Amino acid sequence: MRNQGLTFIEVIVAAGALAVVLGFFTTLLVGNMRQTTIVGGRAQANQIGIFLGRQILEADDRALPAAGQSLRWNYGQLNDASIGFATLTQEQQFGNIALYRASITNQGTPSWAGSGWQVSQYSIEVCWQSPEGERCVQQSIIGPAPALAGNEVVTNVN
Repeated sequence: MRNQGLTFIEVIVAAGALAVVLGFFTTLLVGNMRQTTIVGGRAQANQIGIFLGRQILEADDRALPAAGQSLRWNYGQLNDASIGFATLTQEQQFGNIALYRASITNQGTPSWAGSGWQVSQYSIEVCWQSPEGERCVQQSIIGPAPALAGNEVVTNVN
């Protein structure tokens, strides 16, 4: 019977097995962190898109491009007081807004809209940098025509 403990070979084999298990878990952890970053970026981009959609529905002239035109905010410009939306920094759910860029494109009056309707269809795109490169989310919304910008009450939309 042996009371001496483990042999050198047994220790080396156990250390090798432990290294393989740790390597496997490290790979899983890094992959999980990458996916969490992507999902978090997508969720934040969707929230920014919802914010921009709300600005469209409120007939904010900063978010209503003319028919066939686009408005664009590059990285770091969305919460700029002069060209962006300073209120974005007051929204508690947002992280670093400077890491996102956005655009709103007015696609014109939808084909189903009646002749007296003053509505436009808008495409919202919000992009961010992920570990695999730039990713974007796209949203679409029907809102007031640019002629209604600044009006307190927007009719035929609510």
